Amino acid sequence: MEGKHFEKIVSWRFRLVFGLFLLLAVIILTRIFYISVIKHDDYSAIADRQHRLREVLPARRGSIFFQDRFGNEKIAAFSSDTYDLSVSPKSIKDPVDVAHKLAVLFNKIPADYLPKLQKPDDPFEIVEKNVSVEMADAIDEAKIPTLSFLPSTQRIYPGRRLGASVLGFIGYKDNDVTGLYGIEKKFQKEMTGTSGLFEGDKDASGFWVALGQRNVQNAVNGSDLVLTVDYNIQERLAAELSKVKEKWGADSGLAVVIEPKTGKILALATDPDFDPNEYFKEKNYQVFKNPAVESTYELGSVMKPVTMAAGIDTGVLNPDTKYEDSGKVKIGSYTIQNFDQQAHGVNTMTQVLEKSLNTGAVFAGRLVGKENFKKYISGFGFGSLLGTDLPGEVPGNISNLNFNRDIDYATASFGQGIAATPLQMASAMGAIANNGKLMRPYIVEKIRNPDGEEAVTTPEVIRQAIRPETSETLSKMLVSVVRNGFEGHAIIKGYFVAAKTGTAQISSNDRKGYTGEFIHTFIGYAPAFNPRFLIYVQLNKPRGNIFAANTLTTTFHTLTEYLLNYFEVPPDEPLK
Repeated sequence: MEGKHFEKIVSWRFRLVFGLFLLLAVIILTRIFYISVIKHDDYSAIADRQHRLREVLPARRGSIFFQDRFGNEKIAAFSSDTYDLSVSPKSIKDPVDVAHKLAVLFNKIPADYLPKLQKPDDPFEIVEKNVSVEMADAIDEAKIPTLSFLPSTQRIYPGRRLGASVLGFIGYKDNDVTGLYGIEKKFQKEMTGTSGLFEGDKDASGFWVALGQRNVQNAVNGSDLVLTVDYNIQERLAAELSKVKEKWGADSGLAVVIEPKTGKILALATDPDFDPNEYFKEKNYQVFKNPAVESTYELGSVMKPVTMAAGIDTGVLNPDTKYEDSGKVKIGSYTIQNFDQQAHGVNTMTQVLEKSLNTGAVFAGRLVGKENFKKYISGFGFGSLLGTDLPGEVPGNISNLNFNRDIDYATASFGQGIAATPLQMASAMGAIANNGKLMRPYIVEKIRNPDGEEAVTTPEVIRQAIRPETSETLSKMLVSVVRNGFEGHAIIKGYFVAAKTGTAQISSNDRKGYTGEFIHTFIGYAPAFNPRFLIYVQLNKPRGNIFAANTLTTTFHTLTEYLLNYFEVPPDEPLK
């Protein structure tokens, strides 16, 4: 019995051991199948990474260029190769010594570096960004332990503040470098390019094996942009704007020069502005906006030529049409007065523009009629997008005209109660200068890809806002404004210059009335009957003088004279 019992125990143990081995074999085989078949691709990729070197080849961001009247280009923004300097604090034996050596190299103090260096468990810290190639060589010679260089690029704007509101800048968004404002934002896709890839075999030390297999996908650099901005005009415009803004203590100002025949923006300046190289130092982010397209204003009497254009184009009036000015117009419970609150008696429509009479604009608007007036206001581009290539464009606001109230149409006839962007106003006056053709304003002349091929912007007519005959008539009226107004200070001897000013009250925050503050505007073009350029200048909340004719005439005269000389425009009539 004992022998049989022993045999049973041995048999049971044998079966148990055999079963365990069998189970283990199944597990191993299952694991082998899982690794070699099911997870083959994943483990193959891991093994490949252990033996393969994989590097992303960054694309270079495209550059931006200004130009001059001859097409000579001047760089406005470019990317320079730099390094970010990193350190491994946990590997540093003497943080104070390293901090001292860095301070000497970068002209700083050790305390600027110690907080990052004195982290015993920290494997990685960036201690300096945008280190130049020359500085990197100097750091190498200093033989500072644990330092390493990470390839990077720095966006540089050589003109600093020149054209900043147009250019914008690049920065970080969701940990990616991207254009944040201006042309840098609008043309982010075109200028970014496509990153490349390098793959090759590496040895046990992690170095590339020159004779091993490799795969190279070259990076495609971003396209360059050539702007319509003339850097000579841009510099002069910015200087004159800064001067007049400071003289009259204005809160802000802007100025635009366009080419009426094409819609090219030759210069655009804002004040205050910023340095895109150091945008991070700005505390007021509103300075990054471009008010020429992103802000709207009630611009006042510069709208009167549009009202007159509607009247002449519909045939309900002409430059010699007369009305009697009693100094005020009653509309329901409202009373509209002239800027000087005086009656001027019998005047023609040309004199309405010369004297900037509000009552005369209301008279003209009534002759045009509400339906036609709204049609022409819309036809000149107000209340809709012009489609410019500057980012953030807003359509303005002419919604008051939808309520069909007499008072809204009356005030709109002299530029109050409806709001426009400065570029809309400049483009509308440009249509008057350009035989009635409203052009799409643009600022990018060429997009040049890395192979040198160029996509050139073609001028685009949005619509025929008025007949060419109306355009010529309005130009004659606006020449008369210059020659008989502004005390003669806007006259350029030998040239026909067409211009108009605007002095607009600023509406209150609740938009139920107006404050005692003003917006001053001066807009004009020359030569009047073959326009080479149009100038728009605006001051917001100037102090010390109520009227734009007193604050901006000298600036307009100076800029007009400069541009006529710059473009070498021959005189319209013999100089006396």
